[in-house]
Amino acid sequence: MDFKGKALVSVSDADMVSSAYVDGKLGEADGKDAISLIPLNGNYKEWKSYETFATNSVAGPPCSVAVSPDGKYAFVVETFTPPSEGGTTFNDFSIGRLLSVFDVSDLKNPKLLETKDIGERPVGVSVSPNGEWLAIGYYSNGNQNLGLIPFENGKLGKVFTYSIPNVDPETAANEIDWHPSGKFLAAVMQNANQIAFIRVDFSSEEPAVEAHGNVVGTGKFPMKGDFTPDGSHYITTCLYWGPDVDGTWIEAPRGQLNSIRFDNQPQDGKVLHSNISTAEAGISPEGFSISHDGSLLVTTNLERSYLPYGINDAEPRITWYSSLSLLSIDKETGKLNHLADHYFQGILPEAVVFDASDNYLAVAVFDSFDDAEKGGRIDFWRVVKQAGEIPFLVNTNHSVPVARGAHSMVLIR
Repeated sequence: MDFKGKALVSVSDADMVSSAYVDGKLGEADGKDAISLIPLNGNYKEWKSYETFATNSVAGPPCSVAVSPDGKYAFVVETFTPPSEGGTTFNDFSIGRLLSVFDVSDLKNPKLLETKDIGERPVGVSVSPNGEWLAIGYYSNGNQNLGLIPFENGKLGKVFTYSIPNVDPETAANEIDWHPSGKFLAAVMQNANQIAFIRVDFSSEEPAVEAHGNVVGTGKFPMKGDFTPDGSHYITTCLYWGPDVDGTWIEAPRGQLNSIRFDNQPQDGKVLHSNISTAEAGISPEGFSISHDGSLLVTTNLERSYLPYGINDAEPRITWYSSLSLLSIDKETGKLNHLADHYFQGILPEAVVFDASDNYLAVAVFDSFDDAEKGGRIDFWRVVKQAGEIPFLVNTNHSVPVARGAHSMVLIR
């Protein structure tokens, strides 16, 4: 296996088992929340993770960790705190408020540098292309659902918070993504089924934000988004969860991806973003990754793998598998095409990244059905691309163990 990159960085929420999403029971703790680094040098059979405590929560979108462009720093948001002492149910969590900064320049020894109170219930963090600013999305922070924080010489600056323009200011901003130019942001407005685009002016000490064109409607319950590498399109997953679904998410149908053309240079001076394409994915496609060349996309689909099970019984709707969906992207038009679903044994896979060559994938798996197999894991898949044939995925059957609860992951290239 020739997986290209410097390191994988993932975070794990060790405070709950996956079935807590269904019955609220946290189950037996398995260690502590962690940030895990997997250096990708040497023989892949000898790869291992190096971990330290990092407060984080799986109860949010899979964008809890980000790294600086130079690969020296990692940032982790705390959506919920660890449970109170002796806590056994989901109600024993408190709302999180922290952003943690780690020095990851030594890939075998991640070090906590700083924690900062950044406001109530941050759910996502992303880093500007020049590494000078962090963007934060908030699930609940009064009417301030966007945060911008300067970062210089390994230090966080003042937290600036805003109401995202043109949307309900109390709507959760599930994820905030930077346009490759560093001049614009996209915000995934989960409960409104919308994507909002924002222009940011950094000419003053306090950045100014304004709407950049129209808000775009999406499919139901958008979870995660990202710009294509050239910035021409923005793609988001839609999970179709909601109060009209039995169990809110348990019996959700197959998910969907939306491709939106991002209008950066309007011909007539009027910015108009527009829906271009939709395509299906597996059930509950929480996470996804776009290849570095912009031609392929892979989603991680929870299916119903997280339902409770025991030695002699299981919730009858459980799927004893999860899946990945592979899609192609027309780089000119933004059109999406569903190619195939690939199934594997594992619980609650929420994050996936392409390696630097686009020939391999790493998939973060929260837990395993085999209770003798402790902890979470990072699985490795091969992306097979042969001239004239439809690409497909092959599980290499190689994994690296990490702390239980792996849910967000990025690649240091």
